[in-house]
Amino acid sequence: MKNIILLFSCLLMLMVCGCQNQNKIPPTRVSSEQIKQLSDNDIFAISQQACVENDKRAIIAPDYNFLSKRLSNLTQNLPQKINNIELNYQVYFDSEPNAWSTVNGCIRINSGLMTLLEDNELQAVIAHEQAHIALKHGISMIRQAPYIEITDKASELVIVVKEETSQQFEIEADNYAFDLLVSKNLDAIGLVNMLIKMPIHAKNQPTSHPTTMKRIANITDRLSHH
Repeated sequence: MKNIILLFSCLLMLMVCGCQNQNKIPPTRVSSEQIKQLSDNDIFAISQQACVENDKRAIIAPDYNFLSKRLSNLTQNLPQKINNIELNYQVYFDSEPNAWSTVNGCIRINSGLMTLLEDNELQAVIAHEQAHIALKHGISMIRQAPYIEITDKASELVIVVKEETSQQFEIEADNYAFDLLVSKNLDAIGLVNMLIKMPIHAKNQPTSHPTTMKRIANITDRLSHH
């Protein structure tokens, strides 16, 4: 199993757990039955609040910063809306090379990743994150979780996802991103290069390294037949 940590506020824990009192200590585990009671709108609201809470904790690059301007330029040739959801971007001042998205259209990219990657590689990352939104992977991830644990940190939830499910989502997002980049006449080789450059796969999750190789092989195969 693979643990995926999402940062939520106490409000979100109330939404998931159905607690009536903010001072009440929430249960340590949310069962699959409780998860099933969440509607898509509930999950959308959870994602939206998660984005807000993460933004509050982050140091965000202002619009006039060169990183924000660079990101804005790179998104011009990519969809502005997905599933009728307006996409919104922010750059976090964070040296860790990372990017993430939520089902409500938030896409966040760390300055460390922007420093590491070339323009076409960053566009590949953006397309990949857009794919997760388009394919509703965030909703599926919660729906398929056998349970959700609340840690001893008041704002942290841990969603347990099967490794094969996580791998499947990444391959699906790569394929969607590949087709999107090709349709926009953008260089899809960035999908390969960004995977090669990103150290997060090898450093933080050693067991995922073969998965990265599988992703690279999949994209390379598609490039060869394009």
